[in-house]
Amino acid sequence: MSAEKRSNFMMLIASIFALYSLLWGLAPYESVNLPARFILDVSDWPFDRTAEALDRNTQWLSAISAGLLFAISIFLGGIVAPAIKEQNQKIIRTTIIAFIAWYLIDSIGSVAAGVPSNAFFNTIYLVLVLIPLWGKCRKT
Repeated sequence: MSAEKRSNFMMLIASIFALYSLLWGLAPYESVNLPARFILDVSDWPFDRTAEALDRNTQWLSAISAGLLFAISIFLGGIVAPAIKEQNQKIIRTTIIAFIAWYLIDSIGSVAAGVPSNAFFNTIYLVLVLIPLWGKCRKT
């Protein structure tokens, strides 16, 4: 895949993450938080608690997490996608390391907390991010 196509794919991933974070960020707003309850229920398989109200800590931590994910989507679209197009190996390598670090901390913690299904979804997100990052780069 060309650097241009990989850059465009990263922009798509960044947009998907931004939309996901906006829906997840609805968690504190009880009258409109069905999308967030759905996301949280699917992440903690089996799918069986979407109708339940979210507790205060879940609302709060969802707002924080959704905000961080939105910031990550901005970095992916504004810094990483152009770096892929420019074949900036330093930014690409740093992004790979950062996402592997996130993946390990989040997935190991999810399994330890009794939510191994989140590690499964993390694997999907990691692969989506790594696909456009993987490719031959010239040295910068």
